[in-house]
Amino acid sequence: MDKIDKIRQLVKKSLDTSFGEWVLVEEMHILPTQKFQEQTNEWVPDSFSIFLSLKEKGTCEEKPDFHHFVGDDPKYKVSLFLEKLLGFEVCVDFV
Repeated sequence: MDKIDKIRQLVKKSLDTSFGEWVLVEEMHILPTQKFQEQTNEWVPDSFSIFLSLKEKGTCEEKPDFHHFVGDDPKYKVSLFLEKLLGFEVCVDFV
């Protein structure tokens, strides 16, 4: 199993554990990032960026245990959660 498949599984399991009743992953793209190494004048692998399209399964009112998103942007909360957990840049959009 390669790194991208492992990251994909980690993202899905993390979302299922923390937001399983509330979100559904519609699309996920994981792209490798690179950085320029000045000593060798080459681009070298650095990290990954994750792009997620999520779909809401229900509203906050229907899920009383999901009160911590009321008044906050859910895109920000989900991306912040994954960035802290995985250490990768995450871009989230709800469709």
